[in-house]
Amino acid sequence: MASELNLHSRRENANQSIAHRPEHTRSQNGHYLLLRWNDLPSWQQDNEFILTGYRPVSGSFRKSMSSLQHVHNEVVNIYSHLLGAVLFAILPIYAYARARNHHAAIQIGDTIGFATFFFGVILCFSLSASFHIMSNHSEKVAAYWNQFDYLGIVILIWGSTVPSIYYGFYCDPNLQNLYWAVVSVLAVVCTIATLSPKFRHPTLRIYRTAMYASLGLSTVVFITHGLIIHGWEIQNHRMSLTYMLITAMLNFLGAVVYAARIPERWYQLRYDICGCSHQIFHFIAVFAGLIYMFGLLSAFCFIHSQAHLCSKAEVHSYN
Repeated sequence: MASELNLHSRRENANQSIAHRPEHTRSQNGHYLLLRWNDLPSWQQDNEFILTGYRPVSGSFRKSMSSLQHVHNEVVNIYSHLLGAVLFAILPIYAYARARNHHAAIQIGDTIGFATFFFGVILCFSLSASFHIMSNHSEKVAAYWNQFDYLGIVILIWGSTVPSIYYGFYCDPNLQNLYWAVVSVLAVVCTIATLSPKFRHPTLRIYRTAMYASLGLSTVVFITHGLIIHGWEIQNHRMSLTYMLITAMLNFLGAVVYAARIPERWYQLRYDICGCSHQIFHFIAVFAGLIYMFGLLSAFCFIHSQAHLCSKAEVHSYN
């Protein structure tokens, strides 16, 4: 009860603070650029703890794109993943050079695995940035790009899982194919659900959640299976489980911060433009992607080192 009263008091103080400001924040050329929370249509109201810095409805792709030139409460969300996509478009050069320096023999499976990972990350960040750019266009366009924002998450999970299965079951081709098929089918189902207007209905929220959870939990299934078969010592190297654990912890932290609306819940107005939970979530996602990439490089080095030899039973499964 006390916490609710404190929250109400902070919100009242914040509202009083912005009540004395102009209704709109003007740019130097006199055009209205930024609005307050109370000025927004309901479909634009997402985070009630962000009170200022909103772009008005543009109704134009060109105007939404031109907002990249201005400071508003979406600009960090946009550039964090826009630049993140550029970063992961450049990183394959580094990954290839590092792999070649350690091991001359890069197999087609390595290339496909890393390409799938980078493709998933780049597409996810690109779709995320696109959504945040177009989120002020109109209700219909915002909902359209929001679908692709979620689609990017599905592709990111799938693209990260493919190389992990490849290295984790490097000596078990039958299990490789099985888990690739399972993860791919789940990704297709999630994609259909994401892009289908019927599945966006509020009453189907529990089913959407279950489908996304099943895709994420499939990782736990094949990791556990690999540990049962080969043990921690081998699988920790093959799948870089330590790196995967760090990545999972980072993503969990980002999700908690995002869901709890921290820190803007506690300090309203202070983080409206920069430093809010959604932006923190974006930067954590980029950092988690980097950790995962180094984990894949570690798995590559182990698989192609002389220290790694498939057992006779495993080699036999190829024949």
